[in-house]
Amino acid sequence: MDLSRTLPTIALLLILLLASCGTDSDVSSDTLDYTPQARVIYESPTDADEMAIATNLQAAGDIEALVAFINETFELPQPLDIIFGGEYGPLYDPETNEIYMPYTFLTEVEERFAAAEYTDSMGVTAEEVTTHALMHTLFHELAHALIAMYELPVVGREEDAADSLATLLLIEFYENGQDIAISAADLFNLESADRTEFDEEDFWGEHSLDAQRYYSILCHVYGSDPEQYDHIRTDTGFSDDRAELCIEEYEVLARNWFLLLEPYMLDAAQ
Repeated sequence: MDLSRTLPTIALLLILLLASCGTDSDVSSDTLDYTPQARVIYESPTDADEMAIATNLQAAGDIEALVAFINETFELPQPLDIIFGGEYGPLYDPETNEIYMPYTFLTEVEERFAAAEYTDSMGVTAEEVTTHALMHTLFHELAHALIAMYELPVVGREEDAADSLATLLLIEFYENGQDIAISAADLFNLESADRTEFDEEDFWGEHSLDAQRYYSILCHVYGSDPEQYDHIRTDTGFSDDRAELCIEEYEVLARNWFLLLEPYMLDAAQ
């Protein structure tokens, strides 16, 4: 065999083979078209109560609807998991890009509303208002996630910013968003009523006081539609000047948040 003729041919074939393996044409369409998505994970319940909560959540479909909203509205730079179960939370972990929501949170909220006889006073069931509080809490943690993923500037407390963004997204994108926000505000009001004394840490903590969160959310709901929610003005005792400021605050809130979020929103990018 004449190796002087054969070796160049073999070398040429190897070069062509390696070149074809290194081209982008060999990358699957699935990889090219991959878009990070939000998803919900239900961890295994630890007892019958958690099993009932997990079953009811999945049957209701509210969480799946939230996940669909996230995926249809935002272009996520990385996957976002909403995890039900465990002992920690509600919280968002920027290191893992995960939102943690214990099943026990729903039990605690429902018991709080039931103890206050919220059903009789407001005409809704404790289960319904608990779902509302859960949704606002998830939107609050989603706000933290969006701030972290997009590296959005926040001047002031991020917890206050997350509250305002959660309320804004519910009002602007959910048919009953104002009602959800009002239920969340009522939970803060109930928790505030439990406190008769305050420690120093209540004032230097990362969250505003529950009473402040209550009035802030209601102010934004009123500001979003003063005619429909005029009862908020009278129920809270807002002065005419404060009520007018609520309208201005909501306008500024919506304008500034959407200015920051627009580059990452799918509808805006199309």
